[in-house]
Amino acid sequence: MAQTTNLNIAPYFDDYDPRTDMHKVLFRPGFAIQARELTTLQSILQNQIERLGSHLFKEGAVVIPGQVSYSDSYYSLRISPTFAGEQVRLDQYLNFTTPIVLTGETSGVQGKIYGRQAATAYTEPYLFGDIVKAGTDGESVVFINGENISANIETQHTSNYGSGVASLQAAINANANESCVQIGSAVSIESGVYFVRGQFVRCAKQTLVLSPNSNKFSARVGFVVLEKLETPEEDISLTDNSTGSPNYAAKGAHRLRLRLRLKKIPLNAQIPNNFIELIQIRNGTVVKMAINSEYSVIGNELARRTYDQAGDFTTKPFTFKIQEQIDNDYKNITFKGAYGVAAGSNVITDDNVLASENLLNLQVSTGKAYIKGYEVEKIAPTNITLPKARAFATVNGGVSTFNIGNFANITNVYNQPDIGNITGETTPYKEIGIFTDFTTTRGDATSSIGVDGVATTRGYRIGVCRARAFEFSSGTQGNTDAIYKSFLFDVRMLTFLQLSAASDAVNVGAQVTGATSGATGFVYLRHNVGAGISTLQLTNVIGTFSIGEK
Repeated sequence: MAQTTNLNIAPYFDDYDPRTDMHKVLFRPGFAIQARELTTLQSILQNQIERLGSHLFKEGAVVIPGQVSYSDSYYSLRISPTFAGEQVRLDQYLNFTTPIVLTGETSGVQGKIYGRQAATAYTEPYLFGDIVKAGTDGESVVFINGENISANIETQHTSNYGSGVASLQAAINANANESCVQIGSAVSIESGVYFVRGQFVRCAKQTLVLSPNSNKFSARVGFVVLEKLETPEEDISLTDNSTGSPNYAAKGAHRLRLRLRLKKIPLNAQIPNNFIELIQIRNGTVVKMAINSEYSVIGNELARRTYDQAGDFTTKPFTFKIQEQIDNDYKNITFKGAYGVAAGSNVITDDNVLASENLLNLQVSTGKAYIKGYEVEKIAPTNITLPKARAFATVNGGVSTFNIGNFANITNVYNQPDIGNITGETTPYKEIGIFTDFTTTRGDATSSIGVDGVATTRGYRIGVCRARAFEFSSGTQGNTDAIYKSFLFDVRMLTFLQLSAASDAVNVGAQVTGATSGATGFVYLRHNVGAGISTLQLTNVIGTFSIGEK
């Protein structure tokens, strides 16, 4: 963004246009140099600097950081606009190099002054600073209402006042309990350099008072860019000084001055075009601050590479908290609201909505993430308004679906497994056996004897499981080839361990461990086959048992 001041007017006539692609002004012997040519020469060079700067930095980016700080303990002293019948001149009480020290004649309190605010039609003048010495009683830390105050310098209103002689009076409040000294808030910035309108502009050390008597202020604070043409008529330093002093007869060229000045605007106000936001404060808490330089094209390239390599990620994860927006009582229990107010208090939320018991507050914590390769950091929690669920709909015979895990397709179905609590049963989801063969006839399991001693036509039982759900899948219901889905869980396959001698000492549920192999398993069933031989059916086996081991 180039400068906004139009210089293609009298007397400058700077008609340089980058679209003409002219890059040099070539002076020739024997031809007079035009003022326009000298101005064009500057414009060509400035255009080159602007192009390079725009490649590296975004508009308003920090080049050389000037530290921004917020103080919620900024003391203000409200003083009377007159002293001894004379109008008070505040400017002489401000010295950035050697701050002026004020002393209360009655209290003995001393304070250094760092800022001032002139009187308005509605307020008295203020001086801002810090208390540096307690009063003569060793306890007082504020000036007394109405007391006379002296400075450690000579001052002048209409009359002259020597150093240490009273020249100010603390304001007298209508409310005697309200002190003339209040705690306010302010934003300060050190000297630095910012990329503004194609120029690398210096900012001077500044302090902006947000409020002289409140540290719960809300505002956006940043720079406004001021452009002004300076003339020798206004600034004698621009006259010819070749003789060692200003020559009023040789006024010379004009200058274009760019300055950065701190300004505060309300959070919900439209942001001016010449405003560069540095810090955002909400109810006395800093929620946003410009710390790092914002790079332009090179920043986009770094972000692209970061995203290609790592995608989106967080380095300090965000957390979320849902709570009432205002205090809400339900069944004799008070649920505290984020804004802690009762209904009807007309409190505006952080996102400019009237707080209500019909709304919820979603609080997003501080955190840091990289989105599309760009750094996103939140230094303060954010409150977001959500509507409570108040609408409803009635659905009759609706179907809901959800994922309940693995399933097996089965046919030749006879009845269905237990998938819930059964009257008379102590355990829901009754066990189902897994066998080596299909049943010959549905519902018939009464013919031969299996190795587990159970009459069955299903071969050997090789495992057990439970069913969480059972549903029709395809085919014709009732037919033997109809396919059903049986959603299984707690699937445990059996390991058969044959012992050389019958043993009644091993109980169901006991853990068995191989002395040599170290393999382990839990006894699901013990079956004495006969002739002094026992077979153990084990579940949850780890390792492999060895032949002949104990």
